[in-house]
Amino acid sequence: MRAELKGGIEYAIITLLIAGLCLWSLISGAQEEDPAPAVMVLSGLGVLIAGAMHCVFMMQLVRRTGRPFLPWFLGIVLLMPLGTAVLLATLLGESEASES
Repeated sequence: MRAELKGGIEYAIITLLIAGLCLWSLISGAQEEDPAPAVMVLSGLGVLIAGAMHCVFMMQLVRRTGRPFLPWFLGIVLLMPLGTAVLLATLLGESEASES
């Protein structure tokens, strides 16, 4: 796998994990009797920022591989986990095919 793609994939997965942790914190905080407003706001901002950064990293991967921008943009933004999984599977499948 090319080094510039490997770094982008790593950053995209890390930001997706951070978004998931912030979402988990947001949901678990909402289940409490009296949720702390600061924790709720920070968790919500974490989900928003990490999700946006994830989309940015994924779209950088799309640009670097020369794929059409608009269909992948719609797939990644509208179907975030599914679009990400499809793009990562495609990239990993191509890298395995080129290595053999």
